[in-house]
Amino acid sequence: MLSERCIKLDLHNGSQLSRLVWRGLPQGSVLSPLLYNVYTCDLEIFLNTNVNVLQYADDLLLYISDKCIQNASKYLSSSLFKLNKWLNLNGLELSVTKSTVVLFSRKRIIPEFNVLYMDNPIPVKSEVKFLGVILDSKLTGVPHCNYIVTKCERNLNMIRCLTGVWWGAHSASLRLIYNALIRSLLDYATFVLQPCSAVALSKLDCVQAKALRIILGAMKSSPINAMQIECVEPPLCLRRQFLSDRYIFKAMQFSYHPLRNKLQLLLEFTDTCSYWSHKSPPCLIKSYRIFCSIQAPMYSTYCYPTFGIKYNALITSPDVRINPDIPRNQFEAPLFVNILKENEFNDYHYIYSDASKHASDGIVGVGVFHSQYNIVQKIKLPPESSVFTGECLGLFKSVEYILLAKLKKSIIFTDSMSALQALSRCPFKSAQIHHIILKIRTLLLTCNEKGYSVVFSWVPGHSGIPGNERADQLANEAISCGDMADYCNYAYDLCTLTKRSLQESWKVAWSISSQSKGKAFARIQNFIPTKPWFSRI
Repeated sequence: MLSERCIKLDLHNGSQLSRLVWRGLPQGSVLSPLLYNVYTCDLEIFLNTNVNVLQYADDLLLYISDKCIQNASKYLSSSLFKLNKWLNLNGLELSVTKSTVVLFSRKRIIPEFNVLYMDNPIPVKSEVKFLGVILDSKLTGVPHCNYIVTKCERNLNMIRCLTGVWWGAHSASLRLIYNALIRSLLDYATFVLQPCSAVALSKLDCVQAKALRIILGAMKSSPINAMQIECVEPPLCLRRQFLSDRYIFKAMQFSYHPLRNKLQLLLEFTDTCSYWSHKSPPCLIKSYRIFCSIQAPMYSTYCYPTFGIKYNALITSPDVRINPDIPRNQFEAPLFVNILKENEFNDYHYIYSDASKHASDGIVGVGVFHSQYNIVQKIKLPPESSVFTGECLGLFKSVEYILLAKLKKSIIFTDSMSALQALSRCPFKSAQIHHIILKIRTLLLTCNEKGYSVVFSWVPGHSGIPGNERADQLANEAISCGDMADYCNYAYDLCTLTKRSLQESWKVAWSISSQSKGKAFARIQNFIPTKPWFSRI
């Protein structure tokens, strides 16, 4: 915390005025969000229980749902009266000029109503902007889409300046610029507005078509579905569902997430309300139905993964040995590993772990083998799990076994280099980290406190190494008869499934749309590539 800070104001005559700042934090301080949340933690309790509160930093939204407009306005006015008291107690002020009241209703004729703050009515408007999203009173999405189109047109001009017939940026570079400047705007919160006006969403499709035409240098008559295949950019309607699925899977990993109860109520409402009987349900409801259709339970936590473990576990440096010099053939690999054991790990316990999955929609089996004691473990994971998750779980079970058996010195052999790289990577520099990796770090911290030495070593798979072959055999057996104590899905795996679902939906859409548009291109390119053709030039 800084003290004796002052701010200076430069006047037109060249003089300066200074003022001592006795409270608050510097602009851009990393502590500002945390301290502000602590400072305003009792705000929701102080207000009327009939009114719901949404808060993001200093943006505050009060909302209520009621069949009677007069009752809703009365409750809001009462909450604003209590809000004024709370602000005065905490030394804060409400910017009335930036405050707006919006009534969301399908009624054509709206009766007059007033929402008062300090006996003054707050202006009633037909739309409001909250967290970058413009919400209109009919939820048509037209104002927001028009706002996005205006911003994208300016960025399209930037891309046009970088293109040319005989000069200009490479198509791969233009695609990166499109992803950063245009697609990011088209993606932001649009899945929340759907279903909205089809005309408004078609304007976003036109923006994508213009951008892809510039990237490819295509003619105006080029069909949009063919350009999407060439650039490997899916239709926006499919991408909105993809973003919604990924958001729901990430949100559902938190056991106390407020969306859990609200989505369940909304799902029941859409199933019973006649209004939705002839309309497509919202993207979030489709995503929640997919989540509910998954039979295996989901691993949940009460907070963000890195916030749920000790700091010392995050900064622990695991002893990971990746030996790229180990030969991969069945004659030299076992000999190399035996020499490694005799020279460096002669008095260590040797533990092998492996994971197996026979099909993309099949069960994942995990096997753990302790060679000295001939102790084995077989664990089963749901079909939605990946082999990477199985490999990480194998490492976790190995370290867990080391603590249970009180093994002073142990080395864990695995043929998953990706799992070892994820374990050795710094958690603070990783955009996404698996829950199991953090659980391994927690166990390793316990091992360090007890003086246990744990080493992780990579060995090539299917190279005739006896311990690794035995672990692979156990993993294959676990698919049918493995222990189901850890039978759950992780958000890490479910988020990867969304991309597969997007590809399958796009494949169906391409096969249907190519019958009327892009027939010639469909005869040449009858599948969706993983990368654009120009990325290899």
